[in-house]
Amino acid sequence: MNILKLDNAHSFSIENHDKNVRLVVYNNGVENVCRKSTLKNIGRFIQSGDNHLFKGRLQLNKMTDGIGVVVKDSFVGKITMGDFMNCLEYAKNGI
Repeated sequence: MNILKLDNAHSFSIENHDKNVRLVVYNNGVENVCRKSTLKNIGRFIQSGDNHLFKGRLQLNKMTDGIGVVVKDSFVGKITMGDFMNCLEYAKNGI
């Protein structure tokens, strides 16, 4: 599992879950919120002109320099596009 640091308290990971993936945000090492999605849906978000993925407690927003992570309407951090793609690749390969 590849865990990315968002800020002092929050971290982010993408985990393989059957045929889907789980996008998880941890708060001080404890799972805070997660969202299940397909690789196809996330790939479509990355390649499209859409700036927003998901509604609800966990949301991803495209920014000029990466992807912003919003949890419960609060911005908790930003991931570079390269780090996000690497994390997605780890999950895709089941590492």
